[in-house]
Amino acid sequence: MASKKKQSDYEVTFFSRGGQGGVTSCQLLAQMAFVEGFKDVMSIPQIGAERRGAAIRAFLIIANHEIRRVSAVTDPDVVLVFDESLLNLPPILDAIPKKDCKVIVNAENLSKETRLSRDIELYSFPGTSIAIALDLMLEGSPLVNVPILGAFSQVTGLVSMDSLKSVLKEKWGSRADRNIESIEQSYKKTVRVY
Repeated sequence: MASKKKQSDYEVTFFSRGGQGGVTSCQLLAQMAFVEGFKDVMSIPQIGAERRGAAIRAFLIIANHEIRRVSAVTDPDVVLVFDESLLNLPPILDAIPKKDCKVIVNAENLSKETRLSRDIELYSFPGTSIAIALDLMLEGSPLVNVPILGAFSQVTGLVSMDSLKSVLKEKWGSRADRNIESIEQSYKKTVRVY
């Protein structure tokens, strides 16, 4: 992780569309951080237009100490982008740091010619195709909210695959198998773009 502040805490921003499970993903990652041994987490959804397809933000602070503030993340260490098309929205582009940040995008073939700064670490993973192949669908739309957590684990090392699997098994029991397969695949298929 980049060290722009004392690294006893990590800030994560989630950018998704309504119906993609961004808020659920944020909450799952908070649970996974506890299982991993972090002392405190703060999960904060920011929902504007409550409709399927609208841009949604969620924020997560993971800390090795008690968190004493409740606020949106403004300088994230990690940004998770659930849909490559979100990178075309100026408010989202403006919210992604220009340096000292890891950005993970759900994209099959993310071009190096993005409008994102070259002073960040940019990663991609094929979350949509993984979700479709494993039939992780909701009302005909692929859910990348769990696969993106495998990519997060690969890129940051903050939560292990064991912690991810433990929380998924606790949450869904025997129905967690396809989700566990999705995190394993996204972990393996995450690549650095630049």
